[in-house]
Amino acid sequence: MKKNEIHLRFSIYDFNDITHEEITELLGLQPSHQRIKGQKKNPRNPSSPVIEVNKWTIDSGLDKYSDFDSQLNKLLNVIESKIDLFKPICQKYQCEFSCGLFVYYDNGESTPWVHLDSRYNSIIKELNIIICYKNMKKVITQIYYILLDNNI
Repeated sequence: MKKNEIHLRFSIYDFNDITHEEITELLGLQPSHQRIKGQKKNPRNPSSPVIEVNKWTIDSGLDKYSDFDSQLNKLLNVIESKIDLFKPICQKYQCEFSCGLFVYYDNGESTPWVHLDSRYNSIIKELNIIICYKNMKKVITQIYYILLDNNI
């Protein structure tokens, strides 16, 4: 039986005048994911669409079964410890938190809580970070299909 999953990430998007490596060096952090403009999303598939914007991403380092608060606080600890380095990047490029919730029916788990507290609000205000609602829409669709797959 599948367990509920939470995928929380912080990303820097749409940069063209700096490389992924320069962001890594500047922040002193290794990305957990990165996408390079012009490359195929899936290099093994010849008909795969091309990546349209550069993306540099970190996650909390915790596993996908960790609760939302633990993942968020771990990311906020990293960002707060380097806030003077993140500030100019977030002023110049699009920065966002993205969250994917994968909720599986009848697995004995409750729906994961997503709570954005004053610490989060303070950081997003200072750095002009957004939360990705587009992914939330996909999650609702994914939840719908998961429920359909389980014949509910």
